[in-house]
Amino acid sequence: MKRYHSGLVAEYDQLLARRERELCALLRAREEQAVGAARDDISDFKDVATRESQVVVDEVQAEHAAHELEQVLAARRRLQELNYGMCQDCGAPIDLRRLSAMPAASHCVSCQYMREHQPYS
Repeated sequence: MKRYHSGLVAEYDQLLARRERELCALLRAREEQAVGAARDDISDFKDVATRESQVVVDEVQAEHAAHELEQVLAARRRLQELNYGMCQDCGAPIDLRRLSAMPAASHCVSCQYMREHQPYS
């Protein structure tokens, strides 16, 4: 298993910073779109139904983006605190392949699996 090391700080900070900018831009665009949509005059019931469906989809996308932004910001804090690349549950190193695919990952594959498959209490 390849592991994250301090020589990769700049690379991962750039990846996370880029994703942070993308998510902030997406959320700003969503806010602007919502303001613009509120001003639009809709007279056809089919248009209303379409707009309402799109609003629901947009809201879910915005929630997802906001959640991912929280994860990205937390990952950037871990970079600053020098504990990036370590599982937040078990403390084991997170495989570099996982971090390359998901730079904001905070858990190793095993712990993430356990989190996703735990029965709700």
